[in-house]
Amino acid sequence: MNSSRYFFIIILSMIAVSCANQVTPQGGDKDVKPPKVTKASPENYSTGFNSNKVEITFDEYIQLKDLSSQLIVSPPLLRNPETKIKQKTLIVQLDDTLRPNTTYTLNFGNAILDNDEGNVLEDFQYVFSTGDVIDSLKISGTVETAWDKKKEKGILVMLYKEQDDSLPLKRRPDYFAKTNDKGEFHITNIAPAAYKIFALKESNADYLFNTPEESVAFLSIPVMSNSSAVSLQLFTEKPRQRIVKSSSEEPGKAMIIFSQPAPDVSYKFISDSAKCDLAFVESSKKKDTLTFWYRNLNLDSLVLFLSNNKTIHDTVSIRLFRSEGKTFSRRKSTLSISTGFNAGDMFDLNKNLVLQFNHPVSASDFSKISLKEDTIDASNLNMTFTDSLKRTLIIKHSWKEKATYHLFIPTTGFTDIFGLKNDTLLTSFRVHQLGDYGTLTLKMKLKDPGMQYIVLLIDANENSVRSSFIHSDTTLNYDFLNPQVYRLKIIEDTNSNGEWDTGNYLGKIQPENVLYYPENITIRANWDVDVNWRVDVGSSGSSSKQ
Repeated sequence: MNSSRYFFIIILSMIAVSCANQVTPQGGDKDVKPPKVTKASPENYSTGFNSNKVEITFDEYIQLKDLSSQLIVSPPLLRNPETKIKQKTLIVQLDDTLRPNTTYTLNFGNAILDNDEGNVLEDFQYVFSTGDVIDSLKISGTVETAWDKKKEKGILVMLYKEQDDSLPLKRRPDYFAKTNDKGEFHITNIAPAAYKIFALKESNADYLFNTPEESVAFLSIPVMSNSSAVSLQLFTEKPRQRIVKSSSEEPGKAMIIFSQPAPDVSYKFISDSAKCDLAFVESSKKKDTLTFWYRNLNLDSLVLFLSNNKTIHDTVSIRLFRSEGKTFSRRKSTLSISTGFNAGDMFDLNKNLVLQFNHPVSASDFSKISLKEDTIDASNLNMTFTDSLKRTLIIKHSWKEKATYHLFIPTTGFTDIFGLKNDTLLTSFRVHQLGDYGTLTLKMKLKDPGMQYIVLLIDANENSVRSSFIHSDTTLNYDFLNPQVYRLKIIEDTNSNGEWDTGNYLGKIQPENVLYYPENITIRANWDVDVNWRVDVGSSGSSSKQ
């Protein structure tokens, strides 16, 4: 091979290697900057505004995301602005009559993003005035739910220049803003004044408090412009008293359910009460349900007139389930017994065994109840019905730690008012040992003792584990607590009715004050925890450890 040919082969090989190892050129740094406004027409913060169109140009191509929920115009417009994008320009069409001498704020929230990387231009505002000056004052604060102090996003906080209480029911506000995910609100570019403030969790996007399920918050006194740290407590009013439902879900039982407790309601049978062979009328614990137990299982209907001193004057006709007939034969009555736990569950050492019957019991034979501790009959059982209808039976016993119990009730144990025998019950459970529990000692010190307070020990899901009523400084001892994380809350029970009461806007009634202990409380097995809580519930509420 001559030298020139050899040199040519080497050159070809170098070219092939070079082609095989090509590297893609590296780009620059990733774009992390949001779009930037380069021009606005009319200019941002313009006065004497008289245009029906706004054009905002950015330094790059943009996109809009969730504009319908993000864009807030304050004061509100009757017709929402129309928007479109033309190249790098956002065009906002204002098809509404603007108020004279008023500063408007168009808050785009997080709706404006760049087209390539999706970088967000956060809380961009376009502000203009139809008058000679731009109003620059603001009001800020927080909204939280009155019952559990949760912060909610998207709550309307509205300002009115007049103080008429009916304004939130009939007119859009002069200014408004929405809360962020921390429950904070900032109403900006407002004029100097004393404002009526009102918060609304609305259901129909009309800026009006006009449906009963909407939650509200208010202050009884005006708020001055440039106020900060305004605290609003959100609540839902009690529903108007009415009959929610009347029904018969099984033969021998009819129910009437009210929207709220009705302890003073009276009833009068329009149909023949003797024909129905009425056995009992049962009022629920909360007094919001009446249950009629009757023995004539073939009765077609029950007609009653209900009334109280104020709100209820209604005739109710209930179509009844019958024990016979083609339509109703699928709902045969049975007497069942519920224990509230599943077979094999662990049972609390300090609890009584509770048996719940679905029908009132007319005859019982406690000797038929068999309770064995492992394989030995449990002795010294104390069995008692706790209600006049005999639907709740409590079995008291000194449970042995770690023992397994077997409960057996044959069909001959109980008979209900319809002559039905109970279904056979066979179940078992194992009892905890004392070392499985923890103990909490709570020392309460009240700044303003005298009225009644409700102290609640709650779990992570706001379920009440223990409740106590106190009137002065005291020490509460909670034993037999399952290991888990707890919280403490206190309610200022101003009317001493033993429960938390919500507010009423037109009645100028705030919800009863609620306060939480500032820290979670962790209970461990076989541990004792001591907590000192100095508390001032009051109108603002404060809490501290000692």
